Amino acid sequence: MENQFENIRLHVPAERFTNWEHFMREAPEYSIGIEVMDDTPGHRGHHVHFDHHEGVIREATMSAAMQAYIAVRQGRLMGRWLTRQRPVQVYVWNADQDVCLTAFVLEYHAMLERAEGTPLLRWIVQYNNKIDVCGGLYPVNLEELVRNHFTWVFEPYRRQRMQGKMQGDEALIRNTIREVCDRLLDLIDGRAGIAPITAEPEILYQSPHNFVIADEKGDPSSRLVLAAEGHTNLISLVCTRPNGRHTYSVIRGSPYDEDTFQVTKLIQAFQAAEDLPDARIWGGSNLAAGSDSEFGSSLHWTTLKEIAEEIVATASQKMRQPGMAPFSVTAAPLGSQKGAIPG
Repeated sequence: MENQFENIRLHVPAERFTNWEHFMREAPEYSIGIEVMDDTPGHRGHHVHFDHHEGVIREATMSAAMQAYIAVRQGRLMGRWLTRQRPVQVYVWNADQDVCLTAFVLEYHAMLERAEGTPLLRWIVQYNNKIDVCGGLYPVNLEELVRNHFTWVFEPYRRQRMQGKMQGDEALIRNTIREVCDRLLDLIDGRAGIAPITAEPEILYQSPHNFVIADEKGDPSSRLVLAAEGHTNLISLVCTRPNGRHTYSVIRGSPYDEDTFQVTKLIQAFQAAEDLPDARIWGGSNLAAGSDSEFGSSLHWTTLKEIAEEIVATASQKMRQPGMAPFSVTAAPLGSQKGAIPG
């Protein structure tokens, strides 16, 4: 497929890189990975990986786009590498908001390298950072998110996500990234549109132990709606594929619920219950994890409910034992706070 960018060339590998050694062996020198490796972010020699999922403290790690923003604006990464390799080889696994924004930052690095920067782009990157670090459960004012064109910019990803990722989707992923980049250019040039939030997530199960299982119905804005309603701990059905397998996310919106909603324990238990327990289906960080976006999970949400209830109920009971003072905060929904400035 003809390259749709000038400074980067997008690649969608058939499988994720398992670690740094795999990435450095398969990708040529001066290559950048964006959330495409099951290993830590950073750089080794002339290879860079922007990510905030594997081997990190999620709430202390910037989103991939913010990592790229700093690398380009402060580190002049692209300006340096383009003198050695043009275009720079960029490897992606999907076309989510963070990946699309990272690709834009790399392709249009010259905008960031100017002394004045690009304020509208900076706003989008900062807003995305908060939302993405929290796995989409960051409490925002929904009207402001629409008014500032955030939802419109990422509308191509919303459409693509409702289909789910499947093998052979390389062209779809590249085109989605290109469409989001075009919308970011329109935003900077003052031609942005408005895309209202129409997501209506369905609560499949409300636990007495402070978590919900919800069907996002393929819409990434569903998590923003759930966060605005005050939900902090979520097992999310992202989509069900034609073959019957499911894509799930497990998100702890607050790091301070770690004593009860233990994401690592949950995904370990889900992994053990899979039809192919030796295949790595579940993974992620301490705050946000999930099933593989391409292969999917064999488990019905009711099975996840039974497993999660046992784990979370046991943890909650321990917190109620003498000498253990549970910490809890009940937050008011944010959806009605009109005119509020996001944190």
